Amino acid sequence: MVEQPQKASTTFYEVNQKVYVHAHFGLSLRKSPDPKAEKVGVAQYGEALEVVALPEADQTYVAETVDEFQLKGHWVKVKNADQKEAYVFDGYLASFPTIEEEPEEDIALPEWFYMTLSKPKGEREITPPNEKEGIVEGYKQAYQDGGEFELILYNGGVTQFLRIPTSTLTFSQALVVLRSFYFSNAKNLKIVRNAKTKKIKVNDTGNPYEWLEFEEKGDKVIVGFYSAD
Repeated sequence: MVEQPQKASTTFYEVNQKVYVHAHFGLSLRKSPDPKAEKVGVAQYGEALEVVALPEADQTYVAETVDEFQLKGHWVKVKNADQKEAYVFDGYLASFPTIEEEPEEDIALPEWFYMTLSKPKGEREITPPNEKEGIVEGYKQAYQDGGEFELILYNGGVTQFLRIPTSTLTFSQALVVLRSFYFSNAKNLKIVRNAKTKKIKVNDTGNPYEWLEFEEKGDKVIVGFYSAD
């Protein structure tokens, strides 16, 4: 009897499920599950694709390396709205769509994004002004999945935090989705990893006063956005 290849068991999707492209410059569609295979098209940012077949477990591919961190995944067979079938790297896919709408008034952009993943839990917890720490105002919002968003306005800047359960987004998924979410010009992105703290920092080289930091702590991915005047 010929032994059949094992299907990848770590994928976040199933056959017939819709997945969405979270790479700003789109993803190449390949004729076979290989980065060097013939390119047969491009799936654009935000485009929905349908999973046709799960990838093989031994088809792991590393798309990015930052120090010791590797962004890796599999080549999954999908079809687009035109029913064209091809293979695409799943490391830049997610089970939820990109945000195309403007947030409602008085809702921060990452807070608006997180509401697509989990419903708010209770009311906002207001952060009072603190002259000593330079805090003008702020608040925290908890979510039903155990996540939390925090906004702090300072004299001369703003800090935002998303504390995401790894059951909602893995470290790699958070990095892929949120760097595209905050920085639309991927060509100018600089990504570095602190070997000591293991934090990954992402910033647009054209604006040194705004950056993202990603850190995994226990069962949470901590994403911090920092902006200074």
